[in-house]
Amino acid sequence: MSRIKKILLFVLIIFVLTSTWFVHRVIYSFPVESNTKINEQNLVQISPTHFVLNNSWLRLNKYGNWECYIEGNGYDRGRTLGILQKKLGEEQEEVFLNEIDKQIPSWFLKKLLTFGIAWFNRDLDSYIPIEYRTEIFGISEFFSDKFDDIGPKYNRIINYHAAHDIGHAVQNMHLVGCTALGSWQFDSIHQQMIIGRNFDFYFGDDFAKNKVILISNPTKGYKSISVSWPSFIGVVSGINEKGLGITLNSDISEIPTHSGTPVSIIARDILQYASTIQEAIDISNKYTSFVSESFTISSVIDQRIAVIEKTPNSTGVYFSATDTIIVTNHFQSNELKGIPLNIAHIANSESVKRFERTAELISSSDSLGFKQVAEILRDQKGMRGRNIGLGNPMALNQLLAHHAVIFDNVNKFIWVSTYPYQVNKMNAYSLNSISSLGSNIVKFPIVIDSLEVAEDPFLYSEGFKHYEKYKNIKEIIIKATNENTEVKKTLIAEFVNVNPNYYETYRLLGNYFSATKDAKSAIKNYEISLKKDIAYQEDREFIEAQISKLKLDD
Repeated sequence: MSRIKKILLFVLIIFVLTSTWFVHRVIYSFPVESNTKINEQNLVQISPTHFVLNNSWLRLNKYGNWECYIEGNGYDRGRTLGILQKKLGEEQEEVFLNEIDKQIPSWFLKKLLTFGIAWFNRDLDSYIPIEYRTEIFGISEFFSDKFDDIGPKYNRIINYHAAHDIGHAVQNMHLVGCTALGSWQFDSIHQQMIIGRNFDFYFGDDFAKNKVILISNPTKGYKSISVSWPSFIGVVSGINEKGLGITLNSDISEIPTHSGTPVSIIARDILQYASTIQEAIDISNKYTSFVSESFTISSVIDQRIAVIEKTPNSTGVYFSATDTIIVTNHFQSNELKGIPLNIAHIANSESVKRFERTAELISSSDSLGFKQVAEILRDQKGMRGRNIGLGNPMALNQLLAHHAVIFDNVNKFIWVSTYPYQVNKMNAYSLNSISSLGSNIVKFPIVIDSLEVAEDPFLYSEGFKHYEKYKNIKEIIIKATNENTEVKKTLIAEFVNVNPNYYETYRLLGNYFSATKDAKSAIKNYEISLKKDIAYQEDREFIEAQISKLKLDD
């Protein structure tokens, strides 16, 4: 697919979330609830970052992550989230919409695509179970008025739950590229299962700042702890009281032609109601998904880890032949690994490179405890430790993760990263302790400091400072390229100096010099880029085409 077509696809699908015509004219169905004891007047503010509502609560821990406990039926849980996270929800929505405006600055283009989007997503709510629609409705009753010009609150939240899927739908735009790995051993001596993952859904740095560690105690189903963001009821990373964990990895997907159930809602249903791999499979089979997804299911009861690979049209299940498993962004099951779309994705993307690097790191490790898994998730190198530049999608750590998590399924521990990315401290929690204390946990710190994963030394290195500087200069160069304006030579030199091993550095400079009619400098930078480790075949083909065009024009 050409770059122009993919940009149009990106605009088309992402605008689902902001279409004024759509959200004002499509009527989503929800039950009317009235019997509840969850009322805003019962909210008690302990401090600026600590709130209590009946038995539920929200507080900011000293590491910068929000911790939240909720309980009850769907409507009560939703109202609880809506009241406790009212301010956070408004902040998150503003961050989200600001990023969309940044990605799609053209007001005219937004309006032009509105009618097509309205048709595409007109029945999204019908794919979401009534329990979760009720929960979303509860949140919407306390959602911000600030963005009502976009559409009704309930409609907006329904659509925001498809954001993860939309990121996947435009995967070839390189918005997502998650990595997961797991290991297990059950015998007379060992009883252990550990799994870790990077959730590389990136929608700007600010989107990842307000992470929520959500402890859910539903009236029906299992207690769980999951990691996401404010006003979001779906699950992308979580573990329940039965020792069943679930994480999501995107898979290559056809362009969606109709709505389906957001994958985070499918994962939520599995986390709340499944205790075994088979139960997880049965639940996933009830749904038509929006896009293709891998659901990595780690189960203590089954004493193994499996991957449910789901497309909008079919499902496959992958079991590793060994006691370790690796999941990146391509299918591995017998049912789906041979489909043409997957074969092409393997050939043209970085998914296999990350898979192979993960395998290399696992084989070089004497054991796989939580600290070793954290170290692997933080790895920024290519095969055999090759320096491939900061932020290269071929690395496990692309320096853009919304969060990283590690599960110890046997002991029901979960480690959660703190901002930024996965290079800062990882906080440890015990689901057993939280479950036994229930709502009284509000009186105690729930982070287990003795199990903390320390910061990656990279956080305090010159390399980290260089990467932050690289991101800032990158925006300047892209803006100058689009507007055909000049950048100071000293800034260009600094751009190369802070990230000299990343092919994208030179590709962007090639684009800039091409736009400013300096063909010689453009070709020079493009040719340097070709000598680096390029993540996507599409990028290589683009660079080669640009060189040919510039030489021909010259």
